[in-house]
Amino acid sequence: MSYKRFDERLTQMQWQPQAGPSPQIVDSVIAERHPITIRGVEFTLAGAILGILIGVGLKGIYSPGAPWGPESGLTGLLVGGAAIGGAALSLVAAVVAMLRHREMPRLMQFASMNLLMIVMLLLS
Repeated sequence: MSYKRFDERLTQMQWQPQAGPSPQIVDSVIAERHPITIRGVEFTLAGAILGILIGVGLKGIYSPGAPWGPESGLTGLLVGGAAIGGAALSLVAAVVAMLRHREMPRLMQFASMNLLMIVMLLLS
């Protein structure tokens, strides 16, 4: 008896079995989804690239075979000075980012990745 009543109710609703969801359900699910955004990747990448450049510059100051190593003259002075200046500015940026991390979260991403790369290259 209940089986017959169930079939009657399905007929009243004009329900048809389907293999997939109806277009209305798909549209409602898509409308409610939030777009995926990647935030701040460019700041992290810029910090990594600049950190690698500064780290290589600092590492080359003490390497005898480097073109800007010991006794390389003006080239060594310019590249070494730029590397030391970059390292100093990286430390300043990290301190500012640490103190103002709520107002400047992008600076925190940049400075942390920058220092991480510098330290990794100097320790390798």
